[in-house]
Amino acid sequence: MLQFLNKPFPRSEIDKRSFISNFFVGCFVALFLIVFEPFGIAQWQTDNRELKLIGFGIVSFIMPLLVSVIITHIIPKKSIEDNWTIGKEIITILIILACIALGNMLYGRFFYIMLFTWNGFLFAFMSVVLIGIFPVTLHVLRKHNKLLKINLAQAVSVNEHLHTNESKNQVKHSSNVPEEDPVPNMADRVADEVKTIVGEIKPVTNITFIAENEKDKVELLPEQLLYIESADNYSSIVFVENDKIKKQLIRSSLKRIESQLKMDFIVRCHRTFIVNLKNVKDVEGNAAGYKLSFNKGNYFVPVSRNYGNSILEKLKNLK
Repeated sequence: MLQFLNKPFPRSEIDKRSFISNFFVGCFVALFLIVFEPFGIAQWQTDNRELKLIGFGIVSFIMPLLVSVIITHIIPKKSIEDNWTIGKEIITILIILACIALGNMLYGRFFYIMLFTWNGFLFAFMSVVLIGIFPVTLHVLRKHNKLLKINLAQAVSVNEHLHTNESKNQVKHSSNVPEEDPVPNMADRVADEVKTIVGEIKPVTNITFIAENEKDKVELLPEQLLYIESADNYSSIVFVENDKIKKQLIRSSLKRIESQLKMDFIVRCHRTFIVNLKNVKDVEGNAAGYKLSFNKGNYFVPVSRNYGNSILEKLKNLK
């Protein structure tokens, strides 16, 4: 049971979709109360009963939005993105149900149709739970399973591409059997000798990260960089040097670091991470999104939902 509750789950943000979803929940509650008149509603002696029941639907629409706003301001965004689980989502739903019950009790007390007492709250809470717990639970499970299935399938597809490219590179580098060339003419011999002496000049482009003071800097070859992580006012640059993983702090925001990048395979993948896609070995998928692992070291970098599709597309197109 604990293992199930600790499974990753995407926390819904306050957007147009959540607004519409909560609106339909409010409509469902109002319609349910008007049509079925449960919990002794049929015995209420009050004018405009249907209109007043619509008010309970409005409370059911507003409270989830209010709780979401409070959670966003209390819990750090990084914790919500990286550590949200099914258990935390269920606890949030119970808090929302309790707030709806409290709102319903206050609303009912205003029209003298509910008592503002502890027993009244328990009655209101149980009423809300009985109406909402089953559709909400089914929604959570359905959302989790749907996203898990989609993300796992996407991760498998990308990994096949990455492993195919890796195999091709290994074959290419391990193939040392020289091919029999035809006897070169004199011009070709001279050209070959010149190449041997002078060599082919290939420009090596380093990556240079400059700190806010414009003096401190970190300079790396592109293949050395694994990822960059935001650390308050600093950025932690993780790279490979002499086959060892090293980290170096530089006083600079991640946004400023990102503006210094010119290579399309080194990209932002998360609010607090930039990743070198050419060093990604595997992609792991779960209901909350994706995680990237590397050829070197036991490190994992999260991919937020905002960047998920673009990161997977770039990995598929890597050469």
